[in-house]
Amino acid sequence: MTDETPLADAPPLLAYRRLAAARQRILSGAANRIPLASVASQARALGLWDGRQAKPGDEAQFALLMDLGVFEPVGGHGPALERQARAAAPAPGSDDAVMLAALAAARFGLWRVLGPHPAGGVRLVPMAGAATEAWVMDTGLAQAAPGAGVAARLAFPEGTGFGLTCGALAPCDTGVLQRLLLDLAPPRDAPVIPALPAPDDAAVLERLLAQPATRARVAALLGTEGLAARAWRAALDLGLMGPVPDRTPEPRA
Repeated sequence: MTDETPLADAPPLLAYRRLAAARQRILSGAANRIPLASVASQARALGLWDGRQAKPGDEAQFALLMDLGVFEPVGGHGPALERQARAAAPAPGSDDAVMLAALAAARFGLWRVLGPHPAGGVRLVPMAGAATEAWVMDTGLAQAAPGAGVAARLAFPEGTGFGLTCGALAPCDTGVLQRLLLDLAPPRDAPVIPALPAPDDAAVLERLLAQPATRARVAALLGTEGLAARAWRAALDLGLMGPVPDRTPEPRA
């Protein structure tokens, strides 16, 4: 099959590869349209600011920073995705047009991994428990263990049946979820100690989300302003995204 094949007729893996390439083009263009003042605001919100510039520790942390600037800036700035759509509108019907429409409608959410999808990718279920499971094609999510919690912004291109992440992912273990539910402020000047979710976290998370009251509180969180920034920040503060420059103590000799 060629790239001219309609996405709805392409095998899922081929459709995913085409849309992932379109996603990369669009998000790269949008990232270049984030004003420096907005970059600074997002870095401060995430604790990735060294007083002079943004200082993420790796590509995964950089992706969190870009996610806010592109989709959901803090500090009164406009989303860079809107500027990209106005400045470089793709040809109607193209892969880029389909992906841009999906990105424009993307929503941030809290999810649990059910396991692999038979056609590729993974099956996710919302932590709020109010919707059916989602099929998501993503190489990073494919490494997540069943039962694990993840925070992700998902886009669902029309005609494909599957979703894609929007360039950023973070673990959402019990610790992150509790911070969000309790609306805890980020700790000031607290060191970041790299850590993985506890071995039994999936079981603890399952018991927590089995309670209707917890699911209702999660549902109430969704769509609230700044939720993505708070989730990204919690994952960073708890060490789930690895060492953070100037916040992770140097190992002792």
